[in-house]
Amino acid sequence: MDYRILKNKLIVKPLRVIYIFYWFLLAYILAALIFWFIALNTQNKELVNFRIQGIESNETNRLQEERRIKFEGHRKIAQYIGEGVTFLLLILTGAVLVFRFIQKQLVQSQQQRNFMMAITHELKTPIAVTKLNLETMQIRKLEFGQQQKLIRSTIQEANRLNTLCNNMLLLSQIDTGGYTLTKEKIDLATLANDSAEDFIARFPERKIEVDIQDETIIIGDRLSLQLAINNLLDNALKYSGKEDVVLIKVFKENKKIRLQVIDTGYGISAKEKERIFEKYFRGAQMQTKGTGLGLYLTKEIVKQHHAYISITNNIPRGCIFEMQFRPSKNS
Repeated sequence: MDYRILKNKLIVKPLRVIYIFYWFLLAYILAALIFWFIALNTQNKELVNFRIQGIESNETNRLQEERRIKFEGHRKIAQYIGEGVTFLLLILTGAVLVFRFIQKQLVQSQQQRNFMMAITHELKTPIAVTKLNLETMQIRKLEFGQQQKLIRSTIQEANRLNTLCNNMLLLSQIDTGGYTLTKEKIDLATLANDSAEDFIARFPERKIEVDIQDETIIIGDRLSLQLAINNLLDNALKYSGKEDVVLIKVFKENKKIRLQVIDTGYGISAKEKERIFEKYFRGAQMQTKGTGLGLYLTKEIVKQHHAYISITNNIPRGCIFEMQFRPSKNS
């Protein structure tokens, strides 16, 4: 059986039970409200009739007294209707809020389950590869070229673990409100070039190109911006083919310093673009890779720098992720 189908079946059953209980409880409350309205209305009519029958027949103002009693009865009915409508609106408002809250909690719970499964996979894979490479080097007598290939692969997996740990640490700081920037003057071109050189060394078989202008000074936090650039490069490599080109550009235009990571990969649908920066979100092409944290954290880093991030289509295919920063006043 397909993994997604099995997972959906395991999730749908408890969801169905929760929704059935919720709607049953809401229906019971509404039925109780209607029952009490009918009961009070019946009791009011009986009281009106009893009071009318108690009027003495020789009273000269009998007709006037009877009208007064009926008027009080109608006023009571209007009071019941008003109170009933008020309670009904309160119940329905509360029901909508509770339903949305439950739905939000269930979605978050599902996202966290998916995240835990993804993070487990992301952790186990580099550990397994690293262990296999080291055991191979320990057991077998390899030629120098083969050793260098295994060492390079092990370093790549170590870097992958390091990036994952950095993302999780930053996520924890953001969620707890402990994330603060260390503001300093940074040459974004140098930062982007360092990231590009690191990825070129880590992935020599991939096509990574740079087009970087000088004198692109901004004010920001070096470590978090480095992580944001690395996340964009890692995302571009992860979701494009081995023969596809990934280009990183830094330039100044319209009084903005722009950093673009351009790939010619699978691309992202218009619907997925609206959610691509959400926490834990992974689109159709992303279901088997990643944790859904990289782009979310990149967006949060950019937001903390009072900057802007966007995604557009690359022609003929692929995506363009762009970060826009205000230049330093003295640059």
